[in-house]
Amino acid sequence: MRYGRYEIVKELGKGNMGVVYQAHDPNIDRMVALKVLRPDRVTDQVLVARFIKEAKAIGRLSHPGIVTVYDVGKDQDTVYIAMEYVTGSPLDEVIRSRSFTTEEAVEVVCRVAEALDYAHAKGIVHRDVKPSNIILGQDHTTKLTDFGIAHMEDPAAGTMTQAGEILGTPAYMSPEQVKGQSVDGRSDLFSLGVILYELVAGQRPFGGNNLAAIFHSIAEEDPKAPLEVDPFVSKSLSEAILKAIAKDPDRRFQTGREMAAALMKAASRPGKDAGARDGLRQQSPVKSRKGLLAAAAAGILAALVLVFFMARQPEGPEQSGANPAAATDTAGQTGPGSQQAAQKALLNVTSEPSGADIFINGTFRGKTPLELQLPLGKYNVALNLKDYYEWEAQLQFDEPGSTPLHVRLVPIQ
Repeated sequence: MRYGRYEIVKELGKGNMGVVYQAHDPNIDRMVALKVLRPDRVTDQVLVARFIKEAKAIGRLSHPGIVTVYDVGKDQDTVYIAMEYVTGSPLDEVIRSRSFTTEEAVEVVCRVAEALDYAHAKGIVHRDVKPSNIILGQDHTTKLTDFGIAHMEDPAAGTMTQAGEILGTPAYMSPEQVKGQSVDGRSDLFSLGVILYELVAGQRPFGGNNLAAIFHSIAEEDPKAPLEVDPFVSKSLSEAILKAIAKDPDRRFQTGREMAAALMKAASRPGKDAGARDGLRQQSPVKSRKGLLAAAAAGILAALVLVFFMARQPEGPEQSGANPAAATDTAGQTGPGSQQAAQKALLNVTSEPSGADIFINGTFRGKTPLELQLPLGKYNVALNLKDYYEWEAQLQFDEPGSTPLHVRLVPIQ
C-alpha cells in the first residue's frame, strides 16, 4: 500500500481526523510517520484546509524538540503529511508503566517548555498539549507532536479558528479553552503545568465524574498544592507548579523560557526528604503517597476480614456454605464479565441547533439529541451539521456515570 511515494509499513494509531502510519521513503531510504486524512473527511473542505494547515504550521518550525515535517501531498482521494518518525513512546503510555522522579519530571517538562517557547515566538499556539502528544525517544530526546489544532497568528487563517468551541483534551485544557475564549501561548503552558502536576504529585489537579464537573474544576476550583498531595514535594517546586496552572493567564509564566528557568531553579533546591521520596517512587509502582497509603490500608483490611471469617468458620466440612468465589451479582451473572458489563459511561449529547450528526471514533452513531452508552475509555467525538463548522473534542471516561455534553455550533459565515 502506498500514498504518493511512501510505502506503508504498519499502522501506528488513529484518531478522529485520520490514521498515522510508519512508512518508508524510498527516495532517501528513511522511515517517516505518515499522517493520512480519513477519506470520508476529504469531502469536508474545512477539515482538509485544517489538515494542510497543520503541515504548514509544523513546517515553519525547526527545533530539536518538535517533530519535523518533510512533505505534504494528495493521493488516493485523500491528503497526507510525511513527518519525522520518532522511535519511542508517548508520555501517557510511560506514565502508566512507571513513576517519575522529580528530576525526570522537571527535565521532560522543561524540554517541552523550551520547544513551546520557540513555537510561540513563531506565532504558533499548539492548543492541545497533553501526554500523548509528547514522545519520549529511546535516545532520551523529547519531541512535541500533533499540531492538528494549532492556531497560527495569520489573518488568512482567521476563519479556521472557528472549527469548534472546544478544541483540546478536557483534562489538560486551560480555563480560557473551557470558557471558549481566545488563547495564546500561556494556555499551552497551563496544559504543561497540569502534566507536571500529574508527574510530580501522582494525580491530576482538576477532575470530576463527568465533562461538566471537569470543566467546572478547571475554571472555578483551586487545586491542592502538590506538597499537600505528596508532602515530599519541595515547597519551591510546589509553588512553581501552582503558578503554571493559575486561572488568570497574567499570573502564570509568560513564556516557556521563563517557566523552564523557574522549574530548574526550584528543582535544584529540593526539600530535605526529596531523595527519600524519589527512592520510594522508584521502588514502587504506586504513583503517589496517597496510593501507597491506600494499598497499605487495603492490606490491613484484607487481613482483618480473613481473621473474622476464620473465627466464624464451622469446624466440619459438611457444614460449609456456598463457595464465596461463585458470588452472583444483581443481574444473576457471575465472574468478571458481569463487572465489565457494568462499567459503562452514559453520554448525553445535545446541540444548538439540534439534528447534528454524531461521530464516535469516526463512526456515525446518530443525531442530536442522543444518549449513548460507552465502555470506559478515550473517545474522539465529532458533531457535523450542514452550514456549521465541525465541532470535535477528545473525551476520557474513567468512571461510570452520566456525562452531559451540550455543543453550541458555530455557523459558517
